[in-house]
This record gives sequence, C-alpha cells and structure tokens, in this order.
Amino acid sequence: MVNPFTGPVGAVRPGGLFAAIRATLPSLVPSEQRVAEVCLARPGEVVEWSAAQLAEAAGTSAATVVRACQSLGFRGFQHFRVELARESGAAALRGEVGRAGAEDPVERLVDTVFEAAAKVLADALGPLDRACLTPAVDLLDSAGRLLIIGNGGSAPVAQDAALRFLIIGRPAEAPSDSIIQEIAARLLAPTDVCLVITSSGANEPTLRAAEAARTAGAAIIGITSYMSGPLAEIADITLVVGTPDWPVGTDTIASRLASLLLLNALQLAVGLRREKDPQRASSLVPDVLGHSVRAEAAGSAETAGSAETARAESGDRTRRQ
Repeated sequence: MVNPFTGPVGAVRPGGLFAAIRATLPSLVPSEQRVAEVCLARPGEVVEWSAAQLAEAAGTSAATVVRACQSLGFRGFQHFRVELARESGAAALRGEVGRAGAEDPVERLVDTVFEAAAKVLADALGPLDRACLTPAVDLLDSAGRLLIIGNGGSAPVAQDAALRFLIIGRPAEAPSDSIIQEIAARLLAPTDVCLVITSSGANEPTLRAAEAARTAGAAIIGITSYMSGPLAEIADITLVVGTPDWPVGTDTIASRLASLLLLNALQLAVGLRREKDPQRASSLVPDVLGHSVRAEAAGSAETAGSAETARAESGDRTRRQ
C-alpha cells in the first residue's frame, strides 16, 4: 500500500490529514491508536507539544509516538507535527461546523448539514492512493462483466453506479439481494470485474460476494473508508476515500457522499474513453426520457379530456333536471 503522506516535508498533499488518520486507525496497534486519537481530538495542542508531552497525554512512551507517526507514513514526529500544523490552520480557515439542536429552526439545520458536507468533502481525498486510479479505470473499461456489490448504506451507491456505467455504454449489474450477489459473483470469469463498495470494509454479505468473485478469478476493486481490513486483504485495488466522521449526528452519509463522487469520477474517465463507442447509451437517454414524457403528457391529456367530458355530462343532467 502506498501511503498518501509519503514525500518531502512541505509537499502539497491532496485531501485531509484528519480523514487519512481516521482511515488508518484500524491498522495501528492499540498504543499507536491512542496517540492518533489524541492528535485527532487535540490537534491545536499537539502542534505545540514535544513527543514526550504527546506520549504522556496518550499514556504511552515517546518511542511509541515516533512509531505511530511512522505507521501513519511520516518520517517521524517532527514531520508529522509540521503537517498537522498545516492541516489545523486550513481547518481553522474553513471554520467549525455548527452542531444541530432541537431548538434550531429548520432553515438552520439545512445550512448545518450542507456546511458539514462541504467540510467532509474537503477532507475526503486524504487517504486516497492516486496511483491506483488509472489501473482501476483500465479494469472497469476492459471488463467482460462488471458486477457492483453494495449492501446497507452502500446499496444505493451501488445502484447509482450501475446506472451511470450503463448510460455510458459500460453494461453493469448491481443486484440488491445479497444471495443473488453471491451467486452472480460465483459466475464471474477471470476477464470480469467485481466492484465492491463498503465503508467499513467489513460488511459480511458484501465480503461473501467479494470472496466468491475472488474464487471465480475475477479482479476485485474495493471502495472503502479504511486502509486496512478484510476488504483490503481481498481486493486487487483498494480505493480509500472519505471519513467515517460526520459532524452532524452519527449518520454514515460522509462515506456515501465521497464514494458517490469517486464513482462518478471513475465513470467519467471510462466514458471519455468510450466517446466514439457506437453502443454508448447516453445518446439513447433523451429518447427514453422523451417517450416517458410523451406518455405522461398523453395520459394527462386523456385524463383532462375525461374530466371535461364528465363535467359536460354533469351539466347536461343538471339542465334536464
């Protein structure tokens, strides 16, 4: 796994440091996790501390602090502190997202949710290994079959992705039933691709389908919010994006937003490669929608005509009476 933090001090790094730390947490040993959690909870203080002070706050040793920073992809504590100071400054400029309360008017709640989404998306690319993007697009474009798996909160993301790929002439399927997902995965061939979407990287039905696709010899592309876990061990390519931290309530919408946008970018990349494809479906969409609109219009006109006829007949009966 290529860590997005690797590079010279001061190098421009896309995305958010805090999101990437959260994405890495499960792969750290408990003592290193405590160090990372203190950094997430008290970044403004950590940038002023020494390694010994951070160690004391985390209930561990200075050596563990250094190892934690290295596990996160930094050369050491000083390197980490420079990047943390940079990120803390950027976060301060963006401002804090307000907390939702029962006394807040609805219009304020709407503002709060959209502010939270903007903040989450500003940080979402932090854990993404961009070197994996082109290989992922290559697989998505060349696959014989494209099976998209998503359950729970990831199910609508999978359905949306299948539709978007279909529109650009890249046939895709996203069964909603977990048993059908596993059956479809078992029927894949080595020339096929299974695109797996799970924020936790550990959804049991999703993993069963992914393992079935792996046994069938298909390539696995995983989209998740964590750098390590069961999905990362199965997937040929793991795209880590988003953060499980949603500042308004406990919803997991943060990871879904990031996954939707990442999939949209992948679909766009595949679509641009297929612009001259005669099977490209985007030109058919206006026709399909046109038929639907005409049918609805005809139905409305027929309903309006029936209503007018009924009114006329009613008037005739009234006059006869």
